Amino acid sequence: AVKATPNPYILNILKEYGCGCDCSSYTELLMSESVGQVGENIMFSSNDTPAEEFALADKLGAIINLDDYTLIPSLAAEEPVPERVCLRFNPGGEFRLGNAVMGAPGEAKFGMTREQLTLSVRALQKMGVKQFALHAFLASNTVDSSYYPTMARLLMTTARELREETGAEFFMIN
Repeated sequence: AVKATPNPYILNILKEYGCGCDCSSYTELLMSESVGQVGENIMFSSNDTPAEEFALADKLGAIINLDDYTLIPSLAAEEPVPERVCLRFNPGGEFRLGNAVMGAPGEAKFGMTREQLTLSVRALQKMGVKQFALHAFLASNTVDSSYYPTMARLLMTTARELREETGAEFFMIN
């Protein structure tokens, strides 16, 4: 995350190791570009995003991740609309592994419900989006490795369902 390491020297070291940039603002996009990070090496994820930020992210070829379905109108202001868009999924409720609760996604302020994903894919397809990615972030620093296959299964199942419902093509699950 550029926000966590807003230092071009460190960003260059990370680039040498094959790491991309996770950006959430216009400034972070510019910093990433200044160290040569472009294209799919940038994931742009923002929850309060003016059209200018989407325009720069698209110009740089970044993967644009919509944290909320209410961002679709801002993305629509971008001409042309990007052909590839990532959607953040929030399954709601509590996320459990075994007997432990990993968190309460239903209380999170970001991500789309399952129903909002379907509505978003259909709206974005009408705008010209051709490929989708699906992203979720429900836990960090977990010590239970079963989180990752559980989350991967949920995301893969959701992507399959969305493809069956809408015909959407998925280029990435994250």
